Amino acid sequence: MKRFVKILIALLLAGVVVVGSFGAGIVFYAQFIGPAMAASSAPPLPFSTGAGLNGPAKPPSGEAPAGFDTFWEAWFFLNESFYGQIPPDNERVYGAIRGMVASFGDPHTGFIDPVRAAVFSEDISGSFEGIGATIRLDEFGRLIIVDPMPGSPALKAGLRPGDIILEVDGQSIENLSLYEGVLLIRGPAGSTVVLTVFREGEIEPFDVPLVRAEIEIEVVESELLDPPGRIGYIRLAQFSGGASEKVAGALEDLLGRGATAIIFDLRSNPGGLLAEAVDVSALFVKEGVVVIEKLKGGEERRFEAAGRRHATLEVPLVVLTNAGSASASEIVAGAIQDYGRGTVIGTQTFGKGSVQWPHTLQDGSELRVTVAEWLTPSGRQIHGEGIAPDIEVEMTFEDVEQELDPQLAKAVEFLNEQVNP
Repeated sequence: MKRFVKILIALLLAGVVVVGSFGAGIVFYAQFIGPAMAASSAPPLPFSTGAGLNGPAKPPSGEAPAGFDTFWEAWFFLNESFYGQIPPDNERVYGAIRGMVASFGDPHTGFIDPVRAAVFSEDISGSFEGIGATIRLDEFGRLIIVDPMPGSPALKAGLRPGDIILEVDGQSIENLSLYEGVLLIRGPAGSTVVLTVFREGEIEPFDVPLVRAEIEIEVVESELLDPPGRIGYIRLAQFSGGASEKVAGALEDLLGRGATAIIFDLRSNPGGLLAEAVDVSALFVKEGVVVIEKLKGGEERRFEAAGRRHATLEVPLVVLTNAGSASASEIVAGAIQDYGRGTVIGTQTFGKGSVQWPHTLQDGSELRVTVAEWLTPSGRQIHGEGIAPDIEVEMTFEDVEQELDPQLAKAVEFLNEQVNP
């Protein structure tokens, strides 16, 4: 089997910084929300521990927020004075909500109008189709390519990390949330989308046409690498339901075939279910807290490794990460790193450590609100920081084009030194 460059299949969000959730290129499930979003079909996976909040919420009688008189004054003045076509009431209301949400300064708290919210609902049980790239929203509200995935339409079209998306099919994404921007990029396999992109070093923005594709994901792939090290290699594509059982099975198979060290590849894994992240961590960590959930008001919940299935607690271990490793991937990498159980090799992870809950509003629109964040066992912040590798090894666009994998090569070299000193 080919190495990472060949076997990495385009994943969906965020997503998803989003991370999460399922965001533009990330897979979303009902049980989790919220990193970066992968434009392949969903956002880094944002995830939550709850099913969301639904139903109308109203301020106490007679306690409408101060400033609403000014809002209505502006509303009626525009109605009476604007020269031109006045947009429908619902469009103006949605615009006001977007502005209010933006004032919180959190790219993962976002508003989705009813039409786009319905598309998200379909994705929970449908197939994933898109361009195969993870994207994020930067501090200026711009959509940034984080990780065009090998073999994906995004990579084939020449998109690179750091590219800034300005327009989708001629429509500006200015003032849209991460989720809404992602949904413009996604679409049925075989359809074409044109992204207007600005790239550092280029004088002018340029158009990139892409043909969307269906994203096929094999959750776990494993193999026994060539001697002399007899190193087992496992790649986990996402933390979907049953992922920990699949990883445990792969570990037992490789160890049974004589593997004396393990490479666990979490590159471009946007995240997924919290429960799977905890169970996968426990495969390598025998006891202790594997992740801390910090809630509003300072309350904390701690998730322990004890009492869960353990698979390999002794053999040398390397975890591979990159900028597309987000959310649940960062929980696992952080736990392994904090306990000194293994060595993290690659590049800084995405930094998606917040949790979003979806709130369906009465007209079918959706509000996704950050309600908590995750910390590593030692209390390190994941969100906005990411997990720094113990050994940093870059993987360039040219490496991908030439099917080279210096990160995997370094992991093999490192483990061979451990196994055959």
